[in-house]
Amino acid sequence: MAEITKKPEITRKRVGELMRGVFKILLDSPDGLPAKEVLHRLEQVVSPTEFERSDYPKHPGIRRFEKMVRFATIGPVKAGWLVKSKGRWYLTEEGIKAYSQITDPEKFNREARRLYLQWRTTLPEAITELEEVEPAGASSIEDAAEASTFEEAEE
Repeated sequence: MAEITKKPEITRKRVGELMRGVFKILLDSPDGLPAKEVLHRLEQVVSPTEFERSDYPKHPGIRRFEKMVRFATIGPVKAGWLVKSKGRWYLTEEGIKAYSQITDPEKFNREARRLYLQWRTTLPEAITELEEVEPAGASSIEDAAEASTFEEAEE
């Protein structure tokens, strides 16, 4: 009989932990840091789970952790909390304020998501940026992270 494997769920709380870890690192660097440096430091702040340390089955050598973090930070970018420019990440004043006021990771994630959805409603219907951010059929951050590579290409 074939073994059935259930894909681990990436919870809203976990996404919030990853986001807040990124913010914690960037708080000490007002001029920002290269994305690769943030991702490297994040492992010391928020230890990757066994699942996050593993590679994508269809893409050996590409670890889930970095891709998932890149995808998780889209919400804070659209919320106006985080800026990603030419491979460098830095916090805005609004991001610093949100980080200090919303200490619960799940609530932090929810507020970023709420602001992201608010931003999304301002887009004309003809613009399909959402497809780049949330690929069709992406049922979780895991699926979407595997599909998103635009940011890395920019670096």
